[in-house]
Amino acid sequence: MTRRNRYLSVLTFLGLGFVALPATVCGLFGNWGVPEGSPKLAEKWKAELSQYGTPEEAQARNRKVIVLRFEKGEWLFGLARNSHGLWADGGGTVVVKDSRGQVRAFFGHVCGADALPLHYDLIESSSLDSLDSYYHWLTRDGGSGFREHPLP
Repeated sequence: MTRRNRYLSVLTFLGLGFVALPATVCGLFGNWGVPEGSPKLAEKWKAELSQYGTPEEAQARNRKVIVLRFEKGEWLFGLARNSHGLWADGGGTVVVKDSRGQVRAFFGHVCGADALPLHYDLIESSSLDSLDSYYHWLTRDGGSGFREHPLP
């Protein structure tokens, strides 16, 4: 092996190490010791979401707002913080406002880039066709493991 090839091999090894090691550590240890849910973040998001009257207004004022619509004309919109990674301050926090005017917070495992916990296939198959069925699924069914956090 030439000196140049050894040099390139070492650089490649180090480069892969800088990419693979953090990804492995975050994947294996990203949630260990990090509590799910943040009362402080939930109160902050409650204050924000309470200002919005409709899903359209909420999305127009905050691009991170996710909207769910159900068959019976009900809807909810909300914000969520991903549980993964030690940097995810407040990870596992979900706050929603629904068509009944309720603002509710839930703590649990949010998997994905700040997405509301749901399975789109359940909504499409009408298993989740109302707010009540969504809240029931979120806290009891489907192994979601979320618990409601009382908001002041």
